[in-house]
Amino acid sequence: MSVKSAPDVITSHDLSEESNTPTTSESDRTASSAITASTLESPNAYFPLKRPYSELPFVRDTRDAFQMGASEIVDVSYENSKVTSNLSGVMLMKNKKYTVNLSPYSLSWERLYKRNKSSSSEGSRKSEVSLTNVLGSCSHFNFSLKRIFRKKANLFKLRVYTYKTGESGNWKLCYYQFQCSTLKTAQEWSKNINYRLNLLNRPRNCHVFINPFSGENHASEIYNKKISNIFQIAGMTPTVTVTDRRGHAYSVVQTLDLHLTDVIICIGGDGLFGEVFNSLLWRQQHDVYEEEAGQREPEVCPVRIGLIPAGSTNGVVLCTTGQADPVTSALQIAMGRETRIDVISVWHNGKIERFGTNFIGYGFFGDVLRDSELYRWMGPSRYDFSGFKTIINLGSYKGDIMFREGITSGKPSDTLQCKKGCKICQEEDLPQPQPQEWVKVSGSFVSLEGCVMSCSSPQANKGLSPSAHLGDGCLDLIVHKSVNGLRYFQYLSNLAFFHQPFTGELVDVYRVTEFKFRAQCDNHKPGRCKRCSYWNIDGELYYESEIHVKVHRQILTLLASQPEY
Repeated sequence: MSVKSAPDVITSHDLSEESNTPTTSESDRTASSAITASTLESPNAYFPLKRPYSELPFVRDTRDAFQMGASEIVDVSYENSKVTSNLSGVMLMKNKKYTVNLSPYSLSWERLYKRNKSSSSEGSRKSEVSLTNVLGSCSHFNFSLKRIFRKKANLFKLRVYTYKTGESGNWKLCYYQFQCSTLKTAQEWSKNINYRLNLLNRPRNCHVFINPFSGENHASEIYNKKISNIFQIAGMTPTVTVTDRRGHAYSVVQTLDLHLTDVIICIGGDGLFGEVFNSLLWRQQHDVYEEEAGQREPEVCPVRIGLIPAGSTNGVVLCTTGQADPVTSALQIAMGRETRIDVISVWHNGKIERFGTNFIGYGFFGDVLRDSELYRWMGPSRYDFSGFKTIINLGSYKGDIMFREGITSGKPSDTLQCKKGCKICQEEDLPQPQPQEWVKVSGSFVSLEGCVMSCSSPQANKGLSPSAHLGDGCLDLIVHKSVNGLRYFQYLSNLAFFHQPFTGELVDVYRVTEFKFRAQCDNHKPGRCKRCSYWNIDGELYYESEIHVKVHRQILTLLASQPEY
């Protein structure tokens, strides 16, 4: 099959066509001298499949061998293969020779010219891909009757899977493809690539929770058609739990063997993610503090968490990856990209009630969430419908707010957003901001919002507080004083369509490390008193009218790569 595209171009690949693609795993760690590979053909562009992958005679090998000692490893597929510090060879790319090198850190190839021909005539065509950007490698039989009958060589394929970034910033699964003359050559290269990938601290044993009722009820379909293939290529061993009720994931996490779990992956919305990390932090509280559980500050979460969007708003994914795309999140999880984020704890009467990572709101956003629970059958559009109803009957709530401002170099009004390589979030040794004196604000409010992240959503791409950081140990406290529905609608419109937050004289914003709130009401029973609203904590309702919120810096590790732009 002839391909007109350049030989070193990575092309996109449809995941649904390779749901059964096998992966090669790690084997013997015996070091030996560098070897020279047999002649390979070009890593051509995408070849359309003639029949399903499950029918092809793939070369399969054992998984997770890297977890064993070197003397215990027995690889049935690579009996005669060796793991080397460097692998090199001469490969053909569209009938042109290239020198290819596999180092401990990258795979590179460069055009090999004849002696009587100057390399400057066609220019240098050296290409390189870092192994940190490689998902995995596998080898299989190149089924082609045309090649067999014509007694053509190079019947074995070697695929090196990686990714490319689309125009909108989303990641797409792609691969380089090599054709080998012998099975041993394909296995040797695949083994060496996968062995190097296993040294990058990537997740292998994972527990996957799927909420089939989240968003538009497509979570199971997303996993089967888009995600499972990526995990298989990366050599991950998933244990899947499909939740059937609220709190199901919470109870399962309480009984997991965390020592054998590299990552817990949530396929659903922010609610499922909240269940999982709340369960982990509460389990840690009981394991460490026992009888004092809930009365002590939370420690660092013991297990990494991955989140694949399949919900209604997908706020956490939008803030941490910049894309509500399942494939993007799955690739970042499989490649072990880490981002440490802040967590808030909500206290009542001296005890922790729950934890959050994204948003906590009182007033308007609490009323919208409470009303939207009546219209879950509408899907994500229920938030727009309930928001319109709430604006028409906009309420005002009296309360007292006390907060401590954080000592940081940034301000909520900054135009600089938290992106990949953010200096504040990357500096792990930064001390917690020193507590300041309590500042008190009293009055009547339309809404009170605490943004731990930027709080991006489909309605507001930049978020409620665009300059909020993921890991600075602070949240942005937005106080919107009493206005009529028209003025508040204008504020929300400026936020959503013109990306102008904090507009208007009645909007105040503070960057704080903790705050307290007490409703000015004698009853203090939300739902029974018209002067009390509800709390919206990461999309979950909370009913107390007197709380204390604290921010804990970077105690949760999320497998995600921060937005690049």
